[in-house]
Amino acid sequence: MSRLAFIDGDRQVQTLDLATGAALRLTGPTPRAGGNWSMLSKMEEGWAWPTWSPDGQEIAAFSVEVTDGAAGAVRVATLDMDGVRQVQWADLPSAAPVYLQWHPSGAALSLLMQQGSDLVLALVRRSRLGQVRPLESGVPLFFNWTPGGERVLVHVGTSDQPDGRLVLRDPLGTAEDVHLDRVPGSFCAPIFVAGEAVYAVQRPDGDSDLVRGTPDGRETTSLLSRAGLLAILPAPDGSPIVALSAAPGGSMSPYQGIELVNIRTGERQPVSSADCFAFFWSPLGDFLVYAVVDADNNCLYWYRVSREGGTPERLGSFWPTRETLFYLRFFDQYANSHPMISPDARHIAFAGYPAGEGQADLSAPPRIYVKDLRSNDAPAEVARGSFAVFPVARA
Repeated sequence: MSRLAFIDGDRQVQTLDLATGAALRLTGPTPRAGGNWSMLSKMEEGWAWPTWSPDGQEIAAFSVEVTDGAAGAVRVATLDMDGVRQVQWADLPSAAPVYLQWHPSGAALSLLMQQGSDLVLALVRRSRLGQVRPLESGVPLFFNWTPGGERVLVHVGTSDQPDGRLVLRDPLGTAEDVHLDRVPGSFCAPIFVAGEAVYAVQRPDGDSDLVRGTPDGRETTSLLSRAGLLAILPAPDGSPIVALSAAPGGSMSPYQGIELVNIRTGERQPVSSADCFAFFWSPLGDFLVYAVVDADNNCLYWYRVSREGGTPERLGSFWPTRETLFYLRFFDQYANSHPMISPDARHIAFAGYPAGEGQADLSAPPRIYVKDLRSNDAPAEVARGSFAVFPVARA
């Protein structure tokens, strides 16, 4: 069964069974503790950044209380699939929600939030609800769990900041931090491929070296160098392959082409020469999907291309919602926790507005679109909403 979670037009969380078309709202306008039903005319509770648990039985999301149009209290909660049970994990005072990621075991949630001018990474454990443990802060901030979830590898700052750093941290604070002794290059999220850490470090000429090695950085091998902002995504089949691209102009400029790199042999295989805004693996590892900005036609186009390369297939056009645009900008952080492609690689889902042929209609509420990747049909509108996410494919 292909299930999709999305933020609907009322900023509530719904799920949709793509096989039957059955939708279920998991959240609704109920008063917070200490409130009453008369408050509903003044108070709204909207939700953001839903993400499926590793076993697919829960969805974690941020809740933001809005009173008389002003954003207020933020909390993080998990929702059961029956739409009845909610579990509050933590209140997050003075925070703006940015990102959620489950611990690989489902026993904890890592939270990324903005507090003042800083981004703060924190941890909440299922066994200690209400206790928020800060792990790191800085701008920008990206991270990933080690494969077993024992530690988290954090990338803070940029290569031109004096405090830019890569830190391997025990989220429980029982082991000492390991600070990687090389200055991080221009990239976002570190990844783990076939048991090894892969990230970028700065070269003396200002370019970035893509390296692989042990998570503590003591044994590394340089793979290649690139100018600009690097994006790296691990192949989902456990092979030592990464999809790689670089944006020479830096953040918000296009990535130029996509290639596959074997981190063990160094072998490289071009997949696409297109300038793209973001790209993703199929959960089966047989193809990649990428988004291209077409300024002349005032839209983004989706394309699919085989991992062997060849002629790409255009899948559809749209104009992204604010949430989807933010997601695409930082796609290499969101990709492994908020997939846009279904676990069986049959559907891609996205939120946006009708666009193409020089027109973008933003007058109506945004829609959730689903494209059947085995069909030549255009993407179908399945609901009104601002963000959509599939469960993570299980290994």
